[in-house]
Amino acid sequence: MARPANILIVDDSFTSRTKLTEILEAQGYLVATATTAEEAIPVFSSQDFNLVITELMLPGMSGLNMMKIIKESHPECDVVIVSSNASSFNTLKSLRQGAYDYIVKPIDDESVLYNVIERALEKQEQARKKQLLVTELSAKNKGLNDSLSMMKTVNQICILLTSTFDIAVILQKLTETAAEHLHATRGYLLLLDKTGTNLNVKVCTGIDPISSSNFRLSAGKGISGQAVASGKPVVVENTSDKHFSSRIHEEDPDGGLLAAPSILSVPLQVNGRIAGAVTISGGCDGKPFTEEHLDFLVTLSRYASIAIENAGVVYHLKKKR
Repeated sequence: MARPANILIVDDSFTSRTKLTEILEAQGYLVATATTAEEAIPVFSSQDFNLVITELMLPGMSGLNMMKIIKESHPECDVVIVSSNASSFNTLKSLRQGAYDYIVKPIDDESVLYNVIERALEKQEQARKKQLLVTELSAKNKGLNDSLSMMKTVNQICILLTSTFDIAVILQKLTETAAEHLHATRGYLLLLDKTGTNLNVKVCTGIDPISSSNFRLSAGKGISGQAVASGKPVVVENTSDKHFSSRIHEEDPDGGLLAAPSILSVPLQVNGRIAGAVTISGGCDGKPFTEEHLDFLVTLSRYASIAIENAGVVYHLKKKR
């Protein structure tokens, strides 16, 4: 175990209590003692005990009644009965009511007690490992379900994007559906102007259209400009990160475009060239974006690129006709 087991001994006999304490402390266990169940219960509640060793016949509340109270609050804690009462009836009754084992006094062979304690502690350790495994599997299962759900959403949005040959509608659907399905606060899509040096807002959601209409960002500046210049997605997990503070201020000096606590910006590529970027901010339900969210946005951007290219092909065909 990571630390010595903590054991509570409950016995009204000074001699028996002292002997048990010496035996257990000699093996490196941490030991606390009590003379009655009434004294033991508050002691048990104040510490984290792995095991309780108790006499069956105690003044006042019996060891069995005390065990019932202990198991109700801490079912993972094992109780071992060490009693001078060798009655088979009491032994069976104790075991049926939840005692881990029953040892008859006097303890002539200390290894008997050691073996019982070690078996109980090993059982607890295996139970902890099993619970940890169950928790990990549950988390992985949730992750798989979330991924499946996101894949279904991607498929639905891709069908939506490819259902039109109007480029303006494609850009609008890309921005709005990305922000909606990521549960983000704000989103906008920027396109390079004819000179290829500046980015302008073409579509926005959650942002004042008037304030975004005069927006202009040099390629390479800010978060979105970095995505366009590098051709790679930019992830800002925490907008308070000093590493990104200057770029955030370059793009959004007034605080009306990029929302805390997290930002995603993905380049939009059309016909092999970077045409702009789609930037989503505010996190997912107010929590930082994850790699899964980034993959989602990258996939949408790629499908939007295909839809735009197809729309261009259709436009040129119509123009020729």
